[in-house]
Amino acid sequence: MHILGQPPTKLATASLDIATLNRAGLRQLIRDPKIKGMAELAEFLDAEMALTYMTAAVANAMCACITTTGLFMSIHSATPGITGASELVPTTNYTPVSGGRPPIAWTSASSGAFTNSASGSPQTFAMVTTTAGGIPYFGIWTANSSGTWIIGGTTTGLSGSIPSGANVTFTTPAVAFTIAG
Repeated sequence: MHILGQPPTKLATASLDIATLNRAGLRQLIRDPKIKGMAELAEFLDAEMALTYMTAAVANAMCACITTTGLFMSIHSATPGITGASELVPTTNYTPVSGGRPPIAWTSASSGAFTNSASGSPQTFAMVTTTAGGIPYFGIWTANSSGTWIIGGTTTGLSGSIPSGANVTFTTPAVAFTIAG
């Protein structure tokens, strides 16, 4: 992991050595033009910049810390942000599954990514109202109603009006998260 702050700063290298750098030293250290540009922008804004380099093994270990059972999937009419906003609500927008959101299970992490597992049922949302703007986002929660928002992402192929009576189904491996690429 490399952490860069506003120069003069300390740099923690991958070998965990600590070095103090001034502005000239920082500019000489960064050879990648894109990263150098980000560092210069951070300097201009008097901000800090952090770059993280992670191996697949570390990413897999991080994925292993995330529970792979007892989670539930939501669908959203607009960006859920960091709170799970704009959720299409069970009963109002789709037929609830076991009283709310459908459950979702995950595979073990591989190369810093995991997907919904074949052992879990597909997540089906039987729409009871027309959703004019489509379903551009999905989310993952800790409970089938209420609960804690964990993460979300964009969907593909669910733009445009989705009529009442339609079944929107996420099959395996339709939902994926990547921590390292």
